[in-house]
Amino acid sequence: MVNVFSIAYSSGWAHRLNQLCAHRSDIQIVRTVYGNDSILNELAASGADIVAIEGGEDWERVKTVTRTIMEGYPLPVVILASEKECGDDLQSAGPLDAGALSLLRIPSYAGPSEEPVLAEQLVKSLRLMSEVKVVRRWDSARLESLSRVHQEVRAVGQVTKHLDIVVIGASAGGTKALQEVFSHLPAAFPLPILVVQHIAKGYLRGLAHWLDEQTELNVSIAENGQRLEGGTVYLAPDDAHLTVDRKHCILLADDEPVNGFKPSIARLFSSVHDTYGGHAVAILLSGMGNDGAQEMLHLNLAGAVTIAQDKDTSLIHGIPGEAIKLAAVSLILPIQEIGAALLSLTAKSTAEITKTEDSRLENGDVSEQE
Repeated sequence: MVNVFSIAYSSGWAHRLNQLCAHRSDIQIVRTVYGNDSILNELAASGADIVAIEGGEDWERVKTVTRTIMEGYPLPVVILASEKECGDDLQSAGPLDAGALSLLRIPSYAGPSEEPVLAEQLVKSLRLMSEVKVVRRWDSARLESLSRVHQEVRAVGQVTKHLDIVVIGASAGGTKALQEVFSHLPAAFPLPILVVQHIAKGYLRGLAHWLDEQTELNVSIAENGQRLEGGTVYLAPDDAHLTVDRKHCILLADDEPVNGFKPSIARLFSSVHDTYGGHAVAILLSGMGNDGAQEMLHLNLAGAVTIAQDKDTSLIHGIPGEAIKLAAVSLILPIQEIGAALLSLTAKSTAEITKTEDSRLENGDVSEQE
């Protein structure tokens, strides 16, 4: 049984959450409070496994209550908002910075036939996130407090080809993981980075703004026809598949969902496989499901460097775990080490190309220089 503590700012939101949870016997709302007062005392007495907070227009208030919980009585925190409340607010990522695991959409009523399906989707997310072990916010950054897994990065020394692109897929728990990876990369990082992050519609602009503030890289939402540039992160927009064309430009595709997602990690990885082959680095971070795992195997077989976030530092190890099961992964790394691995990989790639060019010139092959 998953015990949910809900923090509401409107009776309509609280009623809707109760409606959805009532369809399932394995979840219950143990307490609902309105506003920010006396939350910690109520929370401690509730026996809750997870906290669901109503998101909406006042994101600063949501950020404040999230931080209060993470500093005083840490539990997994999920922000739920209706699609109309998600908006395109730049402040919507504030709760993530305060320690919330994810921003999700609470679905509107869609008729009696759809209600059980909607309830199952929401409860599945809450159930998985209720199992995440969190720590007090003041114990440094959450990811830094997790046990590190030291591994020899053997594959780095095996890079013998030029690397042209980095692609990343992430789902639940991926937003903080992205922040951690990008925080280790300089503005001069030589490769473009394309990202599919499964996130509720309407939150993407806020996520892009937040990530852009957390890193030296330039983070933006991908636009059709953009030429790929190093040191830039391109986030897949809502309701479009992020792909690349033969001219190494962004191509946004309006195809059907893949694995139930649009944008889909699988669609991005397939496109990069067809365009770049083994000259790519593909990464799967925390998330539910298996979107992109099979396509990572194809990239691995083509010679690409493939990296999966390890179980200890993944909030949810679904997607990277599926790739590991398929033997699709070159490296399994804790999240704190993935950024450093990217720097090492690109340095090795550049050194190998320089060595090849020097050898070519020494042998008298200067035709391209003339």
